[in-house]
Amino acid sequence: MAYLNSLEKSKMYLDSVLELFNRTSLTAALNTASQQYDWMGADELKVLMIKTNGLGDYQKDVGYPQGAIEATWETLKLATDRGVKFLLDRVDNDEVLALTMGRVAEDFTKFRMVPELDAYRFSKYANGAGKKEEHQTLNYENILQTIDGARVYMNSLDVPTDGRFLFVNQNLEGAISNALKRYWGNDAVINTEVKSYNGMQIVYVPNSRFQSMIQLNSGENNEWGYKIPDESLDINFMLMYPKSVVQAAKVNNGKFISADEPATMVDSNIFLFRIYHDAFVIDPLKNGVYVSVKPKAAP
Repeated sequence: MAYLNSLEKSKMYLDSVLELFNRTSLTAALNTASQQYDWMGADELKVLMIKTNGLGDYQKDVGYPQGAIEATWETLKLATDRGVKFLLDRVDNDEVLALTMGRVAEDFTKFRMVPELDAYRFSKYANGAGKKEEHQTLNYENILQTIDGARVYMNSLDVPTDGRFLFVNQNLEGAISNALKRYWGNDAVINTEVKSYNGMQIVYVPNSRFQSMIQLNSGENNEWGYKIPDESLDINFMLMYPKSVVQAAKVNNGKFISADEPATMVDSNIFLFRIYHDAFVIDPLKNGVYVSVKPKAAP
C-alpha cells in the first residue's frame, strides 16, 4: 500500500479538525454573517467601517446635492493564542494511524476546542453588548415577553431585523417550547423543537458555554481548556444582529512529525496544533447585541 508522508498526514488531521469545528460549533453560523474583515499579518484584522449621509432635495438648476462617504479602517488585534501537542503511539500501518488520528480529532474538536471557542466568543459578546439586563427567573409564562422586549428595544434603535440570531440557554429550551401553543394531528412523528421565533433563528447553547466570563487555562499543572470563575453570570439569552460582531480564527498549519524522524526524540508520532482567534463587538454597532443574564441569588 502507499504510505502517506508527514505533510499529507498533517493535512489529513488538520482537515478533520476544521471540518468538525465548522459542523459542531454553535458560533460557526456567524462566520459568514458577521462583519467581514481582512487579515494584516498573523494576528491583526482590518475592518472597513462605512458611514454615509441621507438623501437631500434634487434641484433642477443645481442637480444632485453633494453627499459624503466616511470610510475608516479599524484595526483589531487578536489576543488569544492557543496550542497543543499530541503524542500518538508509533504504528506501522497508515490505516490504523488514520483511524487513531480521526478519533483524536473528533474528541479534541467536539469536546475540547469547540466548547472553549464558543464560550470565549459568547463571553466577549456579552461584555461588549449595547444592552445588558438581568432577569432572575425566566419561565414559560414570561420568556417570550422578555425576548419580545429585546426585539422592541433593538427595533427602536433601527437595528436591522434581517438575519438576527437568538441564542438561548439550553436550560430554557423547555420554557420556550411550553410557551408556544401547538396542536398536533395524527402525525406519525412529533418534534417539539422550536428552531425559530418571529423570523429569528434559535440556537440553543449549553450553560457551560453561555457565561458572562470565562478563564482560559494555560495547560500548566495539567489544567487545560477553560473554567468558569465564581463571578460569572449565566446568560439567559442573547439577541444578535450578526453585522455587529467580528469573529476571526487563523489556524497555524498543523504539523505532523513521524516517530521515524530523529527530531522527535521520542518513540511517538507528534502532532502540533496552534490557533489564533478572537471575537469583538464593533462599538458603533453594539446596539445589535442584547444580552439577558441571570444574577446571582442573594445569600
